[in-house]
Amino acid sequence: MKLKEEKHLVTVICTCYNQGDYVAQALNSVLEQTHRPIELFIVDNGSTDHSRLEINLWLDANVEKIPTKSFYHEKPMNYCKAFNQAFAKSKGCFLVDLAADDFLDSRHLELALAHLQQSNAKVYFSNALEHFPNGKVQSFYPTNKEGKAKVPIVEGDVFGTVIKRYAISSPTLVMEANAFRSVGAYDENLSYEDFDILVRMAAKYSFVYGDYLTVNKRIIKDSLSQQQYKSRNSQLLPSTLIVCEKIAGMVKCRSDKEALRLRLLHEIKHATVSANFDIALKMLKLYKTLYPINLWFLLYYSWSKIKWDLSAGYEKWRQRSFD
Repeated sequence: MKLKEEKHLVTVICTCYNQGDYVAQALNSVLEQTHRPIELFIVDNGSTDHSRLEINLWLDANVEKIPTKSFYHEKPMNYCKAFNQAFAKSKGCFLVDLAADDFLDSRHLELALAHLQQSNAKVYFSNALEHFPNGKVQSFYPTNKEGKAKVPIVEGDVFGTVIKRYAISSPTLVMEANAFRSVGAYDENLSYEDFDILVRMAAKYSFVYGDYLTVNKRIIKDSLSQQQYKSRNSQLLPSTLIVCEKIAGMVKCRSDKEALRLRLLHEIKHATVSANFDIALKMLKLYKTLYPINLWFLLYYSWSKIKWDLSAGYEKWRQRSFD
């Protein structure tokens, strides 16, 4: 059964910070969606490049073609807070968080809503194409010649899966707005949003997968997502610790507890090798309260205590895709 027309409204919130080279393509990809109705919110989060000029030029040319609201911040603010402020003014029944350096295939929203209507899920996700600065393009999930995923994709209850690893490409998400609202929207105490919102949505709601390459994500060296394991001074790892602490209070079954153990070891490893020793020790402290000490724990604990800095080699390895 189809939803009533007024319940079809999708809110797309496009947040831009110094992405002037890309923002017009992101906005055009919303305009070109086969699905209607859409409301487009554009947030310039204190850009210092030509982003605002590009946004204004785009608005001048397209403001009559799609309902649009724009928000300009003179100084950068917390991403989660900037997004939530825009979301509070939205009317859509479905929600998309679109980074200004990503862009959508024209059928992304149409396919997403079809899958959501045919299931009891509140969150849709798909495959994505990742574009690297060196010209390399690869899919998030490996695909066959027909462009279909050739690995099993977990859907439905994905809670343990999103705890354990980066199993869902967050730019592909299309969420029911009320579901997003019911979990409290983005946590404004965090520096980044995707790990946390995936966990909180998955703890409460079912996810449905569409096997399509309908989102294009740019992998950019200086983007926020690439700062997760920045050597010696990650601004994002403290937020990762907060999310892991949240998960520790949420997990109940043995498999989910094991998923958190593996996630913690993964984050501890990268925090240690990237010389973020203080946060590594805090993660190790959390691990110790939850699980028996093992050889990996002792290795990373000793490494972090003596502050053996191998981050130069790690950084070179991490940046290999940008060469």
